[in-house]
Amino acid sequence: FIYSFTVRVCADFEGQSISDEIVLKGELQLDSLKQKGAVKRTLFFDYHQSHHYFSIVIERQKQLRCQDFLVYLRDETEFRDKLSPISINLNYSLDESNFEDSLTVKPILNYYQKSSVTEQAYILVDCGEDNLCIPDLQLSAMPDKDQLIIGEENCVMLIINPRNDGEGAYEAELHIRIPPEADYTGVERNNKALRVLSCDYKMENETRMVVCDLGNPMVAGANFSTGIRFSVQHFENADFSINFELQIKSSNKINPTSNLVNLHINISAVAQVQIRGVSHPPTIILPLHNWEPKDEPTKEEEIGPLVEHIYELHNIGPSAINNTVLRVGWPVSSREEFLLYILHIQTHGPLHCQTSSPINAMQIKFAIPQDTPELAAFLYNSTISHYIRRRDVTVAEPHRKNSAKILNCTNVKCILISCTVGQLERGKSAALKIRSRLWAQTFLERKNDLYTLSSNVSFEVKSMPYTVQPAKLPEGSIAIRTSVIWSTPNVSFVIPLWVIILAILLGLLVLAMLTLALWKCGFFDRARPPQDDMADREQLTNNKTTDA
Repeated sequence: FIYSFTVRVCADFEGQSISDEIVLKGELQLDSLKQKGAVKRTLFFDYHQSHHYFSIVIERQKQLRCQDFLVYLRDETEFRDKLSPISINLNYSLDESNFEDSLTVKPILNYYQKSSVTEQAYILVDCGEDNLCIPDLQLSAMPDKDQLIIGEENCVMLIINPRNDGEGAYEAELHIRIPPEADYTGVERNNKALRVLSCDYKMENETRMVVCDLGNPMVAGANFSTGIRFSVQHFENADFSINFELQIKSSNKINPTSNLVNLHINISAVAQVQIRGVSHPPTIILPLHNWEPKDEPTKEEEIGPLVEHIYELHNIGPSAINNTVLRVGWPVSSREEFLLYILHIQTHGPLHCQTSSPINAMQIKFAIPQDTPELAAFLYNSTISHYIRRRDVTVAEPHRKNSAKILNCTNVKCILISCTVGQLERGKSAALKIRSRLWAQTFLERKNDLYTLSSNVSFEVKSMPYTVQPAKLPEGSIAIRTSVIWSTPNVSFVIPLWVIILAILLGLLVLAMLTLALWKCGFFDRARPPQDDMADREQLTNNKTTDA
């Protein structure tokens, strides 16, 4: 079905000593108020254009000369503006090419009239007799969550309820201003209770917007709900909340907009931080096999057994942390005697450390280690293997009953290792490895005394990389212990194979000699009955035969 109307152009002329007919040139423009490039709502039926040139021949002293043009309205799906008038503009002029050369007086246009004429046509809408629609637009909205946690995958759906309690609202659109922290992801399509709208992302004066079509018109009594989804990830400069601004806009002249809705969603930063550690090995067993102390050691092997502590600061998340302080209290000496002598400190991740006093003051020679399997395994939550072979030992019963003396920063001298930890995102870690040697001479002089060397590790998060900060920042501490015990070695030796074979052969030889000796002695001879008994048996047999 096509809606159409007719545009009629009429003209006449009067004058003396002029030609009996003249020609007018005309130009018709449909929907002329629409800007260049905009969709023209009406077209000429014969030409399918909104612009047309024509000529009309007018005879003098006759009735008006008219010419009709059939114009049709495009399908309503091809345009949105149904309220503004359709302007029809006519420009006309004399066609001087048709003037006769013999004429002494050439015709002119009436200077008291404009050489253009503009008329308007309106699209009939369902707005009563006055064709003036007055809508009553109402809008309400709520988010599906009232708090966003920095670091999580924050997907927010705004559940929006637009309604129209008045007459039709034409070119009705829902406008949503997107906050800098959010990105538009789409319309909710999996909930049958929510209407699926056609929405587009737009920029208006450097403001990011989502514009959704609510109908043309949004009919009287319209009332429905829809869901618009956003992803919120950009929290670097976010305040304590983000704000969505929503409003319905239409092209109606009266009451064109709805109430303005501001949705606030709170933002919080939460981080769970874990500190953990391990000692390699967890226990040192004295005395040391094939080891003798030296008064002035120059190599690390001459000090005593290797002791390594590894500490890891792990951010479970979800939010990131930065400006964290990690402190280690390390038991270094007691009464001017070394306990755990630090040789090297190794870091992994955004970690920078300094000590309260110099380490390795005696300039002991040592090999700078690379990333060890223990450190790598610890960082990847694997089982940490110990690559140290030890003798099988049995701890003496009296020592097991004795309680070990704990040596920590409360009763011995400690070195303070202070580290600054950089930004740790969710799931990231920073690790510290301390490579030391147990000063064996100190403990060998106190035979059978049990000790536990304890390092204290603490951390304190100073801030998070956001404007919003939690009410309480994470902190914590642990103690990592290395035990020193005494034991009685098992009397067990590794017997060479040739000794075992020789023992077997000697055993076989002794067995053969014993067997031979017994044979010589008649040990293996059979026992036989006496001769007298055999004679008595023969006599008895003969007597029985005679009687018969």
